[in-house]
Amino acid sequence: MRGTPGATVWCQAQSSTRTYGPVFEEQPVHTLFPEGSAEEKVTLSCRARASPPATYRWKMNGTEIKMEPDSRYRLVAGDLVISNPVKAKDAGSYQCVASNSRGTVVSREASLRFGFLQEFSAEERDPVKITEGWGVMFACSPPPHYPGLSYRWLLNEFPNFIPADGRRFVSQTTGNLYIAKTEASDLGNYSCFATSHIDFITKSVFSKFSRLSLAAEDARQYAPSIKARFPADTYALAGQVVTLECFAFGNPVPRIKWRKLDGSQSSKWIGSEPLLQIQDVGFEDEGTYECEAENIKGRDTYQGRIIIQAQPEWLKVITDTEADIGSDLRWSCAAAGKPRPTVRWLRDGQPLTSQNRIEVSGGELRFSKLVLEDSGMYQCVAENKHGTVYASAELTVQALAPDFRLNPVKRLIPAARSGKVIIPCQPRAAPKATVLWTKGTELLINSSRVTITTDGTLILQNISKSDEGKYTCFAENFMGKANSTGILSVRGRDLCLDLGSIKQEISKNAMM
Repeated sequence: MRGTPGATVWCQAQSSTRTYGPVFEEQPVHTLFPEGSAEEKVTLSCRARASPPATYRWKMNGTEIKMEPDSRYRLVAGDLVISNPVKAKDAGSYQCVASNSRGTVVSREASLRFGFLQEFSAEERDPVKITEGWGVMFACSPPPHYPGLSYRWLLNEFPNFIPADGRRFVSQTTGNLYIAKTEASDLGNYSCFATSHIDFITKSVFSKFSRLSLAAEDARQYAPSIKARFPADTYALAGQVVTLECFAFGNPVPRIKWRKLDGSQSSKWIGSEPLLQIQDVGFEDEGTYECEAENIKGRDTYQGRIIIQAQPEWLKVITDTEADIGSDLRWSCAAAGKPRPTVRWLRDGQPLTSQNRIEVSGGELRFSKLVLEDSGMYQCVAENKHGTVYASAELTVQALAPDFRLNPVKRLIPAARSGKVIIPCQPRAAPKATVLWTKGTELLINSSRVTITTDGTLILQNISKSDEGKYTCFAENFMGKANSTGILSVRGRDLCLDLGSIKQEISKNAMM
């Protein structure tokens, strides 16, 4: 029993010798690094399964990064580690390149961007004077920043934040503060408070205060006037959250209502807040939206469109393929997206264009008369302005001499007198072998009773006792030749055969 584990280990060792090109298991992702962070490095991940193991390189903005001993860049396995990253040198697009003796693949592109929030301008802000009962807007004018901010407003001191209610509204697009109808309680000093959220790091800055003073109250009522408006065209990616803003001045304070004017929710009221938020937006949400502000003195409306687009997504991808030398091959891939994605091809990480025996046409790649040098790693790349997706596959062009070891001609071939027998000849070979059949030393050719099909199968009809004997399939291609033999034995029509007599027949023929 001790021999069994050893045999198992040997089998595993044999199977592990199969070689194959790199297949990504981990690829870099878009990374946001906060400027001034205490973290002194940033890591972009890359790992590929390959046999033999892959080696790695990295590109920044399409140019290979040189890994010099004193460089800020270093490789840890396949990962790229950048020490003391700075925006001026390191912001850009990164790609991992994995290679072994079978070929090369490139990863998706990942951006490294730097998050920051500067201070507000130190200039004093002008005071604002308005008649009590009228509407007023305070501009935030946020400082340079990336990515977006969240906004609140302080009244007189920290942390006295102005609450969001139907009368007051803080735009999360511009940071501006809107008061639909001023009251005596609004008198005071106002400061815009902007906050940046990057991972677990939060930074906030606030502006100089601007004083609001009120003139004598004007109690007259007036119709709404929309002041905070969403864009005429709002572009969004499928699956994202879309937020539209709408807020109006008026006395009494106007009520905001939303509706979609076309499509699946035609003319139905779908919201009653200054913000209309659509989670996980889809193509069915595309259309024209209307905001209505109304009070007893009248109404005001504003319309704009939501236009849904989408990153590329694969509908059909290429897969690892083994093909015979000299044969033709057609590969295709297809992707959905909006705008419609364009498709390009890479071979071993380099752009592939039409040449000689290779035709590239959009999502189709055609080879005529494959040669061994066509072997390698291929990638289909679909992209639009919203993103890029990669599909990878390995092409192995085979050149093999005919080999019957996996599929020899059947050794014992029973047949019924006056009947029909089919004898396949299916050696492993690349390119496909040409086939000849013999009975003994006689070369067989097509006749009324003998058919040799295009795939090499031998068909004998109207069998008689004289058809008994050795049948040999000879297979040949430019790599070599091989043959395989079976023995045909004929019995009565009921084919109730005595296998013992067939074996005797085989022994008799073997001695001849």
